[in-house]
Amino acid sequence: MEVPRASLSNNGHKRIRRPSPQPPHLPQFSLTLNFRQNGKPRVALVTNVLAHYRIPCFHRLAELMPGRIDFFLLTEQMGHRDYVLAQNRNGLPVIPLKGWYWTRPPHDDLHLNDIRPILRGKYDAVILGGWDEPTYLWLWIWAVIKRQKLIFWVESTGKDSTRRGVKEKYKKILLSRASGCIVPGQSASWYCQQLGVPEGQIFRAPNSTDREYFRSQANRLLPLRKNLRGQMGLDGLVVLFVGRLVEALKGVSTLIRACGRLQRDKGKVSLLLVGDGPDRKSYEELIREEKLVGVHFLGTLDHESLCRYYALADVLVQPSHSEPWGFVLNEGMEFRLPLVVSEAVGAGPDLVSPGLNGFVFPVGDVSSLACILQNFIKNEELWINMGQASRKIIERFSPDDWACGVIKALNAVASR
Repeated sequence: MEVPRASLSNNGHKRIRRPSPQPPHLPQFSLTLNFRQNGKPRVALVTNVLAHYRIPCFHRLAELMPGRIDFFLLTEQMGHRDYVLAQNRNGLPVIPLKGWYWTRPPHDDLHLNDIRPILRGKYDAVILGGWDEPTYLWLWIWAVIKRQKLIFWVESTGKDSTRRGVKEKYKKILLSRASGCIVPGQSASWYCQQLGVPEGQIFRAPNSTDREYFRSQANRLLPLRKNLRGQMGLDGLVVLFVGRLVEALKGVSTLIRACGRLQRDKGKVSLLLVGDGPDRKSYEELIREEKLVGVHFLGTLDHESLCRYYALADVLVQPSHSEPWGFVLNEGMEFRLPLVVSEAVGAGPDLVSPGLNGFVFPVGDVSSLACILQNFIKNEELWINMGQASRKIIERFSPDDWACGVIKALNAVASR
């Protein structure tokens, strides 16, 4: 969805300027943000790192709020996840915060930062990218004391990790004093409601990647699909996994065992594993135990190389034990890939319509996953039609949709 650029007058009311180029059918979009009686409303968005898949959404939000939003980072580096860091800020108003950090791989580092740049900014609203950082707690305390408009940007779900009583009570306390929550989809929305947030204070901003880039790569590479498969000597169903090789989070052993079962039943299947991590050796041992052939460990790839594998694969599988969203699903859908995901994948209810563009299976259920993949082997038309459906569904998940969702949340909070 494309939207016109919105700018703010000094009294907080909108002025609309049409971007160039612009299709003639764009809807009107209101941006009010009446936080102040005098001056221009300003917003701070605080997140842990500047991930490359966030750049298109952040950039679009900055375009719609020129000079009104700053992006604060808790860190500019994260050793075990350097591959997600953006190499170019693309002119975004990004401000790194100084501070300290503690490592805890495979989970993200924890940070305690100097928040004075945010306090001095006199922002009308602050968006926090979660609740699991000491810095976020520090900002929450300040917001409560100062009665500051505070919005949590929540991607966690009720299934992406073990939920313990004390931690859940902590989250409920934080959310009870917030002005609202921004969520990417249904899973996070349901979780916020479980934590006591009224439905009317939950605002959807659907996660998106760089759709323009991946769509253009898909249009270029899909006609070459047969040649790409031939270069690798691939035959039968080509199953693709993209992610860290960390069993506690990604559950790749379930996929390996399912493919092993298919090959023992004489099913033709090849498995492509994109990514790296501490459990690679254990996966190699499991592959030998399963006597599985046709497995390719491809390591961590740049976007251009990754797109080749999206183009030649038949199905994208995410068997995760813990997955707040799953951005690789957005990317794969541009390449007309059907999706098979576990129930723990946060994007499942939004991106996967069972029977239409993919399937959902219970976490760790090898039999269910093997059965789903067997259906693809037997029915080529099934995965072709599902791939076409994926391409249509992903149309609703653009940087414009995300930016508009954030602004609607800010408008709603401002009016209270």
